[in-house]
Amino acid sequence: MIIGICGLGLIGGSFARAYSAAGHAVLALESNRSVLFQAVKAGVVQGLLTKRSASSCDLILICLYPQAAVEFLESFGPFFGPVPLVIDCCGTKRALTQEGMSAAQRHGFTFLGGHPMAGTQYSGFAHSRANLFRGAPMVIVPPEGADQALLDRVKAVLSPAGFGCLTVTTAQRHDQI
Repeated sequence: MIIGICGLGLIGGSFARAYSAAGHAVLALESNRSVLFQAVKAGVVQGLLTKRSASSCDLILICLYPQAAVEFLESFGPFFGPVPLVIDCCGTKRALTQEGMSAAQRHGFTFLGGHPMAGTQYSGFAHSRANLFRGAPMVIVPPEGADQALLDRVKAVLSPAGFGCLTVTTAQRHDQI
């Protein structure tokens, strides 16, 4: 698989390490050039996630703060195409999921809200690790009317991260909890 990751902090960096360790190609977009250089030098990232390369990805993980995630979706959304699953990894869902679903409908890609329930007291790529998600739950907010085939696809593309379970919910329920 080819995995696109936007943001190489603790969460994005850990996804990059997990997928790279499992033998998948990782393309990344990171505003801090030093962090991107570290990830490439460590062999965790094999190339840049660009508007041109985005449509070649099987999965795109957005590991940014909510407003930056919305800006990324607006900028890159027209270039995703129908192939990649696009999943945000933000801690709140309602506003971002509405924006993501709207962008997906306008541009013809599949968007899901996501929240990996893992982390540490530390942040940044330097503290990321390939096993951060091993055994942890992943919360998924699928589009309305999602079928089992989509959920099976999500489970398959997320399997290299090692989540213990996937929990499906609504954005409202997620934020309430």
